[in-house]
Amino acid sequence: MEPTDIVEKLKEDASLPKATMTKIIKEMLPPDVRVARDAQDLLIECCVGEKIVKKSM
Repeated sequence: MEPTDIVEKLKEDASLPKATMTKIIKEMLPPDVRVARDAQDLLIECCVGEKIVKKSM
């Protein structure tokens, strides 16, 4: 198995439900604060990356 295949498999296993993450983001912030969709997507990607790192240890 190639290293890139392993990374892709880990990404699939570590995916997070976007709706759940969006809800968590909204609950953590004051009601008058809005977060751009791109910022939400970036935060979700970072969480997935962190989960992959922890899973590979």
